[in-house]
Amino acid sequence: MSSLLEGIEPRPKDVVAALGSLESVVERLRARRDARAVFPDVYAVITRNVAREVLGRTGFFQEPEWISRLAGRFAERYLETLAWSLQGTAQDCRAWELAYVYADLGLTLPFQDAALGISAHINFDLALGLWRTIEEFGDTSERRLARYKHDHDAVNGLLAASLPEAVERLVERYACPVTPRMFSGAARPVMRGVALFVLERWRAHVWEDVLSLVHASGAAGREAVVARMHRRSGGLGQVFALGCEVRRMGRDARGLFEVPRAAWK
Repeated sequence: MSSLLEGIEPRPKDVVAALGSLESVVERLRARRDARAVFPDVYAVITRNVAREVLGRTGFFQEPEWISRLAGRFAERYLETLAWSLQGTAQDCRAWELAYVYADLGLTLPFQDAALGISAHINFDLALGLWRTIEEFGDTSERRLARYKHDHDAVNGLLAASLPEAVERLVERYACPVTPRMFSGAARPVMRGVALFVLERWRAHVWEDVLSLVHASGAAGREAVVARMHRRSGGLGQVFALGCEVRRMGRDARGLFEVPRAAWK
């Protein structure tokens, strides 16, 4: 394990442990002005809001123990990819490979760091986390799956509630040069609507993948679903990484376009 992750719980079992691990990772990555801090910082905002609903027993979730376990498993997966990145080990999916390679080269804007991480975590990791947590709890009846889907869909509301703080972190903590132009003035409601629509569509696809995994006929069927997730998440990663190769060519040729990290606060 990388020394940066020493003492951090790599396999959180619930949402509280997940939040603790994420916050520790953010603190350590920010201390070294590492672009990899951006995604877990935004991710922690959402995780904290999930924890509030779970711990408060507000009735927001129909299966709070299940959603808490899912949050732990979901964070475990992210921590696994981060450990591979810190160790220089190959990622197991193209989406995470793009996110880490470009961040490590200093070719991303903070908005891209967030978008690349969010896309990889939702479009590749989430369906696997959901499926494995459903399998762990052992009930795949239609009634139980409907309750799980309710909670999965309910997170969309927490994503909407988390968006303002996530945007603020990109601006205030990471001095992102493009986020203020995208999420201020007349553009703000439009961009907010677009961002939430995209997230909801992604998560709808995720649930379709979950059902395919639950009902797959053996390992070959599951492998076909995962291959589809690989292709979709990798393609989206390439979209969010647009501009990184241009910056690399410009930097290599003239020493220009490297994204400054000195402006972090």
